[in-house]
Amino acid sequence: MRYLIIGLLLFASTILKAGAPPIPGDWTSGYAYVNGIRVHYYRAVPETEKPVIVMVHGVTDNGVCWSTLTWKLQKDYDIYMLDTRGHGLSDPFTPNDDGDTLIKDVVEFVRVMDIEKPILMGHSMGAATVMRIGAEYPDLARAVVMLDPFVGRRGPPPGSRDDDGKAPARRPGPPAREPNPETLSFSMHNSPEYLVAQNNYSYDALVAKARRDNPRWNLVDCQYWALSKKQYHGAYSDQAWQSMSGSMRTEDALATISVPALILKADASPEQRQAHQEAAKVMQNGKLVHIDDSGHNLHHDQLLRTTEVIVDFFSQLKD
Repeated sequence: MRYLIIGLLLFASTILKAGAPPIPGDWTSGYAYVNGIRVHYYRAVPETEKPVIVMVHGVTDNGVCWSTLTWKLQKDYDIYMLDTRGHGLSDPFTPNDDGDTLIKDVVEFVRVMDIEKPILMGHSMGAATVMRIGAEYPDLARAVVMLDPFVGRRGPPPGSRDDDGKAPARRPGPPAREPNPETLSFSMHNSPEYLVAQNNYSYDALVAKARRDNPRWNLVDCQYWALSKKQYHGAYSDQAWQSMSGSMRTEDALATISVPALILKADASPEQRQAHQEAAKVMQNGKLVHIDDSGHNLHHDQLLRTTEVIVDFFSQLKD
């Protein structure tokens, strides 16, 4: 605990400068010193008697991208939403980071915060992170929930590395400072100049893009998505990208998880669904559920159905 740095911060003014809504008044936020950096987190309705969920987001997102799902769960759970290293208000990657760094960040956060047997929940890169934690640290979590991780023999995640194991090619020069929302694009890995130029996209343009591309999302999802893109400071170098993509190398992790586990997958063709279910058969104590009419951000596309499946899974956990 001596390394713990907790300060309840008033982030409303900071967030409002970027145009996004402030965090709810009954939430708190703070920092913990873990694995050599400050990790920032949000906490929903803290109560010591409730079971704890630790949420880990995907690439370029931030902790508050979990907000609408958290609102559905916070009555019964004490929820920590982390800003992953290189994202949100957490510290950036360091030259010493590798494919295990993001895994160790979450493990040490749980230990530093003295959280006993949390439910670990992750989306995309965060889903791979909690999958690996469930496999490599079998006594840490009570259960593991993974939203649209890569399962089966599908190779590296799209856009993560090419066939030679290299990071994606960088685009020449910075993007337009104020691109048209209809043509705006966002890169996960590029030169520092390119990524910082993306941070300078107008908040309104980013919200407009999110609303145009994702008509089923709650407005709050679009607003926090836009904020996360302005805060993203991840893959300035090939090494930093290798650290992020390396965390997604799950190998046989799914077969090794012994605690109850749930995988939620985006909608897919019958052939893909069958392949996903075949891959999930290696799970010792888990199941895979497809969320109809959803994409990769299934908790935004189909919030109610996603919540329903998660709550049902939670109801079957033993104390």
